[in-house]
Amino acid sequence: MKKVILLLVGVAFLAGCSITPKTKQVEVTSIPTEKLRLSIPNPEPLELRDVGWVIVTEANIDEVWQMLKDDNEGVALFALRHGDYERLALNIKDIRAQIGEYIVILKQYREYYEGDTPQ
Repeated sequence: MKKVILLLVGVAFLAGCSITPKTKQVEVTSIPTEKLRLSIPNPEPLELRDVGWVIVTEANIDEVWQMLKDDNEGVALFALRHGDYERLALNIKDIRAQIGEYIVILKQYREYYEGDTPQ
C-alpha cells in the first residue's frame, strides 16, 4: 500500500509540470521614429577688438614711457619675457585648435540630425 501511494504521489508530481499552462510568447516590435531637428542657430561671428602692442627695449624705454604719458591714458607697462610670449602664442594656438574640433563635432551632429551640412 505504501508503495502504491508513493507511486501515485510520484506520478502526480511528474504530471503536475505538464498540466501547468504554457507561457505566452512575447512579441517584440520596434517602430522607427524620425529624428528631431536641431534648432541650434549658428553663433554670431566673433568681432574682436583691436589691441595695440608696443615693443619696449632698453633702447626705446624712455621714448615709450614719454609716449604713454603724452597719450594721457594712464601709465602701466605689462611685460612678457620671450619664453612667456612664446607660451602665450602656443596657448592661443591650442585654443584655436580646440575650437576647430568643436566646430567639426557640431557639424557632424547637425549633419546627423538634419541630414545636410551647413555652410
